[in-house]
Amino acid sequence: MYFLYSLGFFLWILLNLPVFIFQALVHKKYIRSLRQRLGHLPPELAHDGRATIWLHACSLGETLSAQPLAFLLRQRFPAARIVLSTITLTGQTVARQRFAEYDGVFYFPFDWSPVVRRVLNHVRPALMVILETEIWPNFLRECRARRIPVVTVNGRISARAFRRYRLVARFLRRVFEAYALFIMKAEEDAERIKTMGAPPQKVVVSGNIKFDRDVVEKEVREIQGLALDQALGLTAAGTFLIVGGSTHAGEEQILLEVLGRVRQEPGLEKTRLLLVPRHPERFARVAELAERAGFRVQRRSDAQAPAEGADVLVLDTIGELAAAYRFATVAFVGGSLIPHGGQSILEPALFAKPIVTGPSQESFPGIIDGFLALGAVRQITATKPPAQVQQLTEEFVRLLTDEPARAALGTAAFSVLQENKGATKFTADRIAPIYEQALRAVRWQASGVRD
Repeated sequence: MYFLYSLGFFLWILLNLPVFIFQALVHKKYIRSLRQRLGHLPPELAHDGRATIWLHACSLGETLSAQPLAFLLRQRFPAARIVLSTITLTGQTVARQRFAEYDGVFYFPFDWSPVVRRVLNHVRPALMVILETEIWPNFLRECRARRIPVVTVNGRISARAFRRYRLVARFLRRVFEAYALFIMKAEEDAERIKTMGAPPQKVVVSGNIKFDRDVVEKEVREIQGLALDQALGLTAAGTFLIVGGSTHAGEEQILLEVLGRVRQEPGLEKTRLLLVPRHPERFARVAELAERAGFRVQRRSDAQAPAEGADVLVLDTIGELAAAYRFATVAFVGGSLIPHGGQSILEPALFAKPIVTGPSQESFPGIIDGFLALGAVRQITATKPPAQVQQLTEEFVRLLTDEPARAALGTAAFSVLQENKGATKFTADRIAPIYEQALRAVRWQASGVRD
């Protein structure tokens, strides 16, 4: 089965090679990561004698979630070397900003055995911690061969992924032998991974560590917020600000049409929209869409242009969205008007902001259900653009003209956040004995005698 998996992975790379080449040439994606993904890491990441905890966070969201966990692990194990890998460019960019005080940031290797061996020989981790649920069979097999314990934290299995994984459940049972522990974010995720073949005694439920992100981000957000306000005039007097965060293709057009309608309402003529596209390669396209819609546009990267007269602001940087939400009069969270599954609504909740989202929230079922149950988010139901424009316009106008309603919705969102804290400490407490046992094994191997 491992051979078939490796062959399938190789064929997948070949089939997608034209896409990779196009993205590399047009959007400069993958170029900077290729050497490291092939296993050629810089010398400073080589094993230096200290026991290493390797955290892996695929993309931006997981990278931000890794911060409080890394913080607690560093407090508990100050002598450990802590390194972080990512796969996406956005995750890597933010990791280099937020993990500068740790011991290294790099790209995760392709899941080919020779590449994986090269990286593991170079880094020599004592413990491997994977955020959410990324299953790389060859990587896990090599970890098992080296007796490197692997822990999944904040694990989740979406309904769509679960259907796919069940088709290869027999293979996954062998892959799961590499894991020391599965720390899942919800009971539903725990049941799914046990059905897929994870040993029940290795599965625990922690809650969602994303609720704990403010443990380490407060100072960063304040510094970023000051810079954003200076560049974009987000606190301009007499204006309301709608922040459209993590938007995807097809959503910006809807929000721009909604903005035009909102600005026709008495007292809302100066309402502005801050668009934050999810993917960097779309920054220029989104600014162009706003200009074509007849709005005056200001990009974050254009430091020379005055922001005061701009109707639409485009945040074309990576890692500043969380800080931008603090200036929102109303926050809209994208990935939800299209069948994408949504993006996290926790960032605006940190600032007690009223949150509006679209109908697609399949990626965050537990979170959205909890917020809806307590009236802590407004979710429109329409799935077609014309109806979505109408419903969003009504929601925005209602909230922009009703300050008590905004405050109540924001307060409810913040209370949900506060009531669900603690998953990161739970996770660190479960990781600690696994790391300590791995550390004893490393010392034993180095000395040739038992402790």
